Amino acid sequence: MLALIVLCPDSGTGQSVRVSVPEENFRKEARVTSSNRLATVFEGAVLDVESRQGRWVLAALEGWIWTPSVSATDRDGFNLIVSSPGGENLRVAPDAEARRVARLLRGMLLDEVERRGNWTRVRRSAWVWSESVVEVSPGAAAAAPVTPAETAPDTSPPRPSELPDRIVVSGEGVQLLVSPSGDTVASVGRDADLEVLARQGSWARVRLEGWVWVPSTVPADSLVAGADVRPDDVAANPEQYRGRRLSWNLQFVSVERAEPAREDFYEGEPFILARALDGDQGFVYVAVPPELLEDVNALRPLQRIEVLGRVRTGRSVLMGVPVLDLIALN
Repeated sequence: MLALIVLCPDSGTGQSVRVSVPEENFRKEARVTSSNRLATVFEGAVLDVESRQGRWVLAALEGWIWTPSVSATDRDGFNLIVSSPGGENLRVAPDAEARRVARLLRGMLLDEVERRGNWTRVRRSAWVWSESVVEVSPGAAAAAPVTPAETAPDTSPPRPSELPDRIVVSGEGVQLLVSPSGDTVASVGRDADLEVLARQGSWARVRLEGWVWVPSTVPADSLVAGADVRPDDVAANPEQYRGRRLSWNLQFVSVERAEPAREDFYEGEPFILARALDGDQGFVYVAVPPELLEDVNALRPLQRIEVLGRVRTGRSVLMGVPVLDLIALN
C-alpha cells in the first residue's frame, strides 16, 4: 500500500480544466475572503491543474496582457505586477481582438513568460472552486494561449480596416486612452455611440460628445491645486477633489505595505505615511508606483518632501485621511 501511494502521482498533475461558468474568482488562497481575489476568469478559460485541496483546485492561468498595464517588481518571487488602476484583460493571443480569458485586478503578481511587441505572456497559479470547472484533455491547455478567438467568423468584431465611420460600444464597456499605449482618461459605457476619426492597427481614435455637470468640474488652469488646499479640505469634500492633482509639502514618516483592511489600496501596495506640516492637519497616505519605490525607500524619517500626486480618495475608509497616487517626488 505504501509503495503504491509513493509511486502514484498527484491526481492533479498533467490535467487541465476549463471554466464552465460565465465568471469565476481566481483566489490567492483556497478560501473565500474579500481580499484574496486576484482575477476573474471567464467561461472557456483553460487552466493547468497543479494540485487539489478539498473542493478547491490549484491551477495555472496563462495568457497575454498589454505590456503598459504591468510594471516590474521583485515581490514574493514574481517579476511583474498589474499596475493599471482599473486592472487589465488577459487574452489568448497578443491581439486586442483575441478572446479574453480573464480580467486581472490591480496588484496581481505575475511571472513573465515572453514578450512580443507591446504584449507580454504571463503566468500565475492560484485557486478556483472545483465545481466551476470541468476536466479537459491535456492538448486543450496547450492550444488555448495561442489560438485567436476566430472560431465564429459571423460574430467576430470587424478588422480595423472594415470599421464604419461610427461604432457602438458593446459588452461591458471600454477604456478611453490618450493613445494606444497611453493612460486611461475615461470609461465609456455600453451602447455609447462613437465617431471614428482615425485608425491605427487594432485601435480607433474616436470622438465622444456628451454633457457634464459643471459644479463637478474645475477650470483647466487649476488642475494642480495650490498650497491653500489643505488635507482637511480634501477630507471634508472627497468627491470634489477626487482625481485632482495636488502639490503638497509633507513630512515623511515611513514606507508601509497595505494590509487587507485598507480597502483603498490593493493588498501589499507600498505607500508613504506622511504628516502634514501644519500640526493640526493629521496624516496623508501616498501610494507609491513601482518605478518610484527606490527613491521613496531612500527617504529619511522626518525628512520634508514635496509631493505631486493625484487624489485617489479624499477620505480613506479606515482612517478618514486623504490618499494620493504619487506622480513625482522632490
